[in-house]
Amino acid sequence: MSSTIKRSLVEESMTKKKQPVAVMCFSSGTGGMERSAVRLAEILSAISDVTLVCKQDSFVEKLYDAGDYPFRCETVNFWSRTFSLSMLFGVRAIINNFRINNVIFFGASELKTLYFSFLGRDLNVTVWHGTTKSRAKRDVLHQLIYSCVNYHVAISEHLARNVKEIVPVSDRIIYRVVRPSFNFSDDQLLNNKNIDNKCVNIVHIGRVASGKGQIDAVLACRGLYNEGVVFSLKIIGGNDGSEYLNELKKVIDGLPYKDSIYLEGFVEDVSLYLKDADVFLFPSLGEGMPNAFIEALHHDVVCVAYDNTVFPEFLDMGFYVHLVKNKDVDALSVKLHDVVAVIEDEKLKSKVNVELSKNYFSTEREVSEWSDILR
Repeated sequence: MSSTIKRSLVEESMTKKKQPVAVMCFSSGTGGMERSAVRLAEILSAISDVTLVCKQDSFVEKLYDAGDYPFRCETVNFWSRTFSLSMLFGVRAIINNFRINNVIFFGASELKTLYFSFLGRDLNVTVWHGTTKSRAKRDVLHQLIYSCVNYHVAISEHLARNVKEIVPVSDRIIYRVVRPSFNFSDDQLLNNKNIDNKCVNIVHIGRVASGKGQIDAVLACRGLYNEGVVFSLKIIGGNDGSEYLNELKKVIDGLPYKDSIYLEGFVEDVSLYLKDADVFLFPSLGEGMPNAFIEALHHDVVCVAYDNTVFPEFLDMGFYVHLVKNKDVDALSVKLHDVVAVIEDEKLKSKVNVELSKNYFSTEREVSEWSDILR
């Protein structure tokens, strides 16, 4: 193989049920999509021989190197995401070397190159969608590029509708919704929530970035302060490198209850905070399928969010959550105050979410749904 492709092999000790799979993610980012690619490769390794394909020296490769996974990782060195000959030939070599039949692609721009990598191969190609897209891709060029795709898989009904509005229309393409799974552990539910009932513990978990709702969450606590309610708001998440963190700090410093707000930064195990939380306050302006929200549901934390994008789906699934008008901080403040006023009753009602989250987001369910897609 070329020196631009790094190979890490794992011992394959079990009979695989599906034809070989390549999970491809060439992003240089460090967010949810990259982690989702590694997680899916791990999940699918239970039913197939899986190869994770990523950019050399990327966050995806570092995630793989830091773990002990039952699949191999192949890396490709390239410069341009729009079109790259090194990616074209590198990916084509991987497909040949490991007799790949199924491809699951995380991304968008690189498909221009991958179309030629796949050309002449009888592949079952799936494009995975985890974020909302705003620009349609229905010109002649994209019609050609997307002609190699068999499935579009979105992680929520909201995203599935978005995908159908964006990608080229074709009778041969199949659209599916496969929600991500989580390996829930019941020992995570052991908590200390009622030890100190003098203080209401509120948590926000998410990357500190514009649109994630940290400032709205901070401002929504004003109603609690005005009513003399003792509370703490812990904001958990790393900064995305933008000026938003400084803007958030400036807002906090100007509040009379600034000493009740805690910027915790990046935390590896958020369950340590959810164990003690009473309320999960998540006024994000839009999500595909928020991991932190699902984790909060499993911890029977009372969840409050804006009524936008994916959040109404949780109501449709039967979860007990509170949604308020999108971007209405005053309504959010009122709802938060009303929830806290009867917090023990709210926590009892939220217990239904624990079993529902296990059912809707189980690994067995996700594997079964992917099994129907793979050859």
